[in-house]
Amino acid sequence: MTRLLEGVRLVDLTTQMPGPYCSMILADLGADVIKVEPPSGDQLRAYRPLFDAVNRGKRSVALDLRHEAARGVLYRLAGTADLMLEGFRPGVAARLGADYGAVSARNPAIVYCSISGFGQDGPDAQRPGHDLNYLALSGILGLQALIAGEPSPPPVLVSDLAAGQYATIALLAALAGRRAGAPGQYIDLSMTDGAVGWTMTEIARLEAEGRVPARPNVTLAPHYGVFRTADDRWVTLGIVYEDHFWRNFCDAVGLADLRDLPNVERLARFDELRARIVAIFAGATRDEWVKRFEGTNVPFAPVLDLPEVLAWPQFRHRGLFTARGIALPMKYSAADTRPGHRAPELGEHMGEILDSLGYTSAERAALAAAGAVRG
Repeated sequence: MTRLLEGVRLVDLTTQMPGPYCSMILADLGADVIKVEPPSGDQLRAYRPLFDAVNRGKRSVALDLRHEAARGVLYRLAGTADLMLEGFRPGVAARLGADYGAVSARNPAIVYCSISGFGQDGPDAQRPGHDLNYLALSGILGLQALIAGEPSPPPVLVSDLAAGQYATIALLAALAGRRAGAPGQYIDLSMTDGAVGWTMTEIARLEAEGRVPARPNVTLAPHYGVFRTADDRWVTLGIVYEDHFWRNFCDAVGLADLRDLPNVERLARFDELRARIVAIFAGATRDEWVKRFEGTNVPFAPVLDLPEVLAWPQFRHRGLFTARGIALPMKYSAADTRPGHRAPELGEHMGEILDSLGYTSAERAALAAAGAVRG
C-alpha cells in the first residue's frame, strides 16, 4: 500500500510532547521526519517509554545550533524540506538562527509552524507554562471544578496532545494549499488558544445565558455520567437526550415507572433520577452490569484499567496495539499508516543525512571536531 506523505520531508526541532506527537502522526502517514536534537538530546529521552511512544519512525541528527557551522547544516537540510516545526519559547528560534525568517530566506516554499504555550505575541507570550497551566487559564479546570468540587490534573496531557493534533492539521492544510498554488507560510500555534477552543460549547452557553452555567453541558442529563458499582469499580452511562436509549435503559434495570418520561422532564427531575440511577448501579458489580447490558442497545461501558484496555476485544480486532506502539485511529482503504521503525538513538542518522546533503568526509570530521554535530 502507498504511504500518503511519501516524498514529504519535515524538519522537526521540537522536544518533549506536543511537537513530537505531531511529527509522529506525520511519520506514520509516510513523511520523512528528521528530528533535530541538541547534543544533549530531547529531554524526554530521560523517560524512554514516553520518548519511544512519540518518536517512532523518525531519523535523528544532533546539532548544536549555537555553532554557525551547525546552522549551516540546518539551512541546507531545510532547503530539502517541505515542512518545519519548532516548539521554543518565542524569540529562542531567532536567537539560534532557526526562525522562519532565516529558514524561508533559503527556502521560500517551506511551511513553518511554531508551537508555543501562548502564541508569539501578546502579554503572556513569554510566560512560562506547561499543560496544567494552559488548562487552568483556558477554563477547562474551572469547568472540572463545577463537576468534581475541585480541579485536579487530568490523567493525560490534554493541551499537549491537542496542540500536536492542531499542528498536524495546520501543516497538512498549508501543504495542501501550497500544492494548489499558495505560497509557503508561517503558522503561529498557541497551546492555550487550542485548549480554550475546546470550551466552545460552554462559552456559547455563557454568552447566550449571560451567566456561568451551574452545570457544564456534559453533566446536564441525569443519565450521563460515571457511576460506582457494588465492588467499588465504575461504569459509564452515556444517554444524552435520546428517548429510545432511555427506554432501553429502563427496561434493562427495571425502571418501568420512568421509561416514558420525555427528555425535558428527565432534565427537570435531575436530582431524583440521578439518585435512583446511582442506587441501581450500586446494587451489582461492574462485570455483572457488563453482562446485563450486552445486547440492550444502551450506551453503556465499563471503566477499564490499562491492562484491560490492552485486552479489550475491539481494540485487538482493530490491530490498535503494534510492536511500535499504538496505531493511528484511522484506517485508509488504499494507504498504509502502520507505525514505522523504532524511535531513533540520539544522532543515529547524522552520517547518512550529512552524506545526502553533500558533505565530504573532511567536512563531516571538521563539524564533529568543532562540536557542531554529534553522531
